[in-house]
Amino acid sequence: MENLLRRSALLLTSALAFSASLPAFAVQAAPDRATPARTQAGARPNVIVILADDMGNRDVSSNGNPWIETSNIDSIGRDGVKFTSGYVSAPLCSPSRAGLVTGRYQQRFGFEYQVSTGAFPELSEVRMPDGSLAALQGDAEFVRRGVPTSERNIGELFKAAGYATGVVGKWHLGHGAQFTPQNRGFDYSNVFYGNTSIQYANLSDPDYISQKIDFHDESPLTAWTRGGLNGVRENGRLIHVDEYLLDHFRDRAIEFIERNKDRPFMLYLPMNAPVPPLQVPIGYFEALRKTVPNINARAYNALLLAQDQAVGAVLDKLKSTGLDKNTIVVFLSDNGGAMSRPANNAPYSGGKNSTYEGGIRVPFMIRWPGRIPAGSVYEQPVISLDILPTVAAAAGVSTKAALPLDGVNLLPYIETQNAGTPHEILFWKLVGESAVRMGKWKLWLNNATGESALYDLDADVAETRDLSDQFPQVKSDMQARYATWNATLPPPAWADLNQYPAPKAKAARTTRSGE
Repeated sequence: MENLLRRSALLLTSALAFSASLPAFAVQAAPDRATPARTQAGARPNVIVILADDMGNRDVSSNGNPWIETSNIDSIGRDGVKFTSGYVSAPLCSPSRAGLVTGRYQQRFGFEYQVSTGAFPELSEVRMPDGSLAALQGDAEFVRRGVPTSERNIGELFKAAGYATGVVGKWHLGHGAQFTPQNRGFDYSNVFYGNTSIQYANLSDPDYISQKIDFHDESPLTAWTRGGLNGVRENGRLIHVDEYLLDHFRDRAIEFIERNKDRPFMLYLPMNAPVPPLQVPIGYFEALRKTVPNINARAYNALLLAQDQAVGAVLDKLKSTGLDKNTIVVFLSDNGGAMSRPANNAPYSGGKNSTYEGGIRVPFMIRWPGRIPAGSVYEQPVISLDILPTVAAAAGVSTKAALPLDGVNLLPYIETQNAGTPHEILFWKLVGESAVRMGKWKLWLNNATGESALYDLDADVAETRDLSDQFPQVKSDMQARYATWNATLPPPAWADLNQYPAPKAKAARTTRSGE
């Protein structure tokens, strides 16, 4: 009875709060006892890179989500620049992150496939593409996977330049000693090493909703545990976390800002949402009961609301410390939403694991008050590889210690709307699928079957009309350019644990509207 009364009271409170103002029922962030930070004039800018996990293009309201307002996330683009052709370097978590933190196509250092899947990847057999067992199995196979030490990541470069560096959230770039954040340039880390982790371990708590919807939910050792790689580690030490994990990471990010408000800092914030498990405080869920009838879509969008409030708490911290005017904030997703979930990749086709637009074209925005004009919209293709060279240039951080970058500094293009384009051509390659974008043209390749298609994205952003027969020379040129690029790459450094098959074109073009 006590639980029932408690739940009823919470539902009433949350519904009333939502009708007035969504943040009213949000779980409170860590108390803000901030004091004024260093004077901003002439100071090197701080940098915060916020990375969502498996967020679809239309999951944010500024891209057309019909059910919720992601006002905090949207404010980053509203106060800065929104990229309408913003890409990531892979349609899958781990390789996409490897490209982001290095500014280089991750295939250049063999990081083509997922570094791990599940809390205990060492329990799974590792097989080669022909079905044979890989030479290494168990721990020996997985501790060798990660961004090689020959590469310099964003933490290493900014730390060398005198910045305080931190990472909070999902790491997924290797868990062998040489790959962990505390050994790769990050002064502070509060992360889990795997691909996901349970948001809230007390499944009987009536104040939280837990909804199971897809393959992440099929095994208890994938998402629904804090064991193994799903455990939270602070500076490499395993810690116990009772609270809602999204809130835990939010508060650690806020504390990092407070500790370093008097010196320049770089915070990498790879969030554990909206990837499953779909667990969320009940107030967010109940606030959508009347507007989102499908229970899975309601849980998913409730998690998006919780994520937006966490982003808002970080932005509020910057404002309360007086750092907002001199902090570059980047927001994007690591890839598109999975087709097995209520993610909304519209108007694009495909999703996670696919090199159709829905897998690689994501919400992407940057703000830097006083430097990037508010309300800017940039339509030329940009890619997550550009983040490192852009923020490094803004902060005066040298990238000479890194191997040659594939990303470019976007500031000349977005500060003054330079008439040029940052990239003549972009490439993608993941397991059986590849893609090329050159101007308005998109070449899609199924490497397993030899199937290919050519699309005019200006006229057909959903990739429904194959123009190969009408423009054979364009297709031939793009195929040749892809072959030249692909020939420069080493073989993948490890076998693909998931063995995702390359989908047939018609199946992959299915658009998940989420509606």
